[in-house]
Amino acid sequence: MVKGNEDIIRLLFAMIKQSRRSDRELAKILDISQPTVTRKRMQLEKEGYIREYTLVPELAKIGYDFLAVTFMSFAEDRPELFEKAKEWTNKQPSILFAANGEGLGMDSIMVSVHTNYASYSRLVTQLRRDWQPNLKNVQSFIISLSRRELFIKDFSFRYLEAIPLEHK
Repeated sequence: MVKGNEDIIRLLFAMIKQSRRSDRELAKILDISQPTVTRKRMQLEKEGYIREYTLVPELAKIGYDFLAVTFMSFAEDRPELFEKAKEWTNKQPSILFAANGEGLGMDSIMVSVHTNYASYSRLVTQLRRDWQPNLKNVQSFIISLSRRELFIKDFSFRYLEAIPLEHK
């Protein structure tokens, strides 16, 4: 966490809300000079606080029918399996995120998007095939992206600003 520099945090949250804003627009919103915004934005990039510039698309409008959150448990936790998992997930374009963790009796998670159920089924079949005998359990939670009336809160990073950050 960037300590002692309120402007840099305000800049980061302003960029999260709307990354297309120019440094001039950000300076006006934050009431600081444009050169200061440019310098602080470059600092955020250099120090790794900004990993990439992207947007959050309306997935259903571009052809994705659903999002799957898949939980997995593995028989062993070996470093070479972790490296193999990185390689495997990077070869699967439908996987947006994958990580090790814990909860629900599982130790891994992956989030993927699919144009249809067959696409999801192929991914899970390949997962089971490629990871036997190490894969013990697979459970998925599937979200229909075209049924917006079921959404309780949209996915967005704009909500981060409202979460208090505790400084150590």
